[in-house]
Amino acid sequence: MIMTAYSENLIVKIAWKYYHEGLTQNEIAEVMNLSRMKVIKYLEKAKSTNIIQFKVDLSKMDQLELENKIKEKYSIDDIYIVPASTQHIPTSLTIAAAQYIEDRITKDTIINVGYGESVSKTLGHLNISTKYKVTFVSLSGGVKFFMPTAIDKESDYYTNPNYNHFIIPAPLIVSSRDIANQLKQEKPIQNILEIIPHSNVTVIGIGALNEHATIINEGHLSIEEVEVLKSKGAVGDILSQFYDINGNKLDLSLHEELISTDIDLLRSLNHVVAVAGGLDKKEAILGALNGGYIDVLITDEDVAHSLVE
Repeated sequence: MIMTAYSENLIVKIAWKYYHEGLTQNEIAEVMNLSRMKVIKYLEKAKSTNIIQFKVDLSKMDQLELENKIKEKYSIDDIYIVPASTQHIPTSLTIAAAQYIEDRITKDTIINVGYGESVSKTLGHLNISTKYKVTFVSLSGGVKFFMPTAIDKESDYYTNPNYNHFIIPAPLIVSSRDIANQLKQEKPIQNILEIIPHSNVTVIGIGALNEHATIINEGHLSIEEVEVLKSKGAVGDILSQFYDINGNKLDLSLHEELISTDIDLLRSLNHVVAVAGGLDKKEAILGALNGGYIDVLITDEDVAHSLVE
């Protein structure tokens, strides 16, 4: 096992729960949504790397207090923090997110897929054993090019012949509410929407309202239109649905023209993992946390500290 910031963080958490909190391996597996075999493997790694030296090496625990504060303040299940010293934080975030997902792959796993560059790169880092059958389900239209592939060997994606895809056959945004409603009633789209609640993991990005936003880069909105949204109180978007700092979804005609899962549904899904970092996304992340849309946040150290200031 190659030690990364994510894997070391996970090993420390498991070691702490086992040696300090007194949880059994089965209890840790249940609390952290891991298999018991993976808990055993990580405990062995903790010993072999001297994280465990009759006690947990507290020098590895510096971020645990910060993590616990964030989990308690925003009522989320977990948070993984990439160190601020990391040179390429976006890459580190997506690698950590991929490893989080890999640890939760079972025999048959359904993964809901959101929209955006962070999601795409996370899926691109997945390295899943071919003994597992994994089904990817799009949460919105327009995500075909964000999906991992089992065919394109020239891409950065890990190829797995057991990957299966259910992609909503529609664009992300259409020209009217009537067209959007009509498309959502079509059987092929209905069939995919019905799979979403049965997922094991959902991975989403969080969009900030700036010129780097995916929704701008993909040509769906102009920077001028984004400025109008900001004047209405928008701080960020998930699945191209905009919300304010308290996580309240705004009443926008744009939302009625989307071929997308309503973000309110995210609150009822299993293990919604948001991959987002950079202080330019602070308000967008804060709004998403306040709205209760996510269960697990994978972010960087600067953002993490800002969330408890």
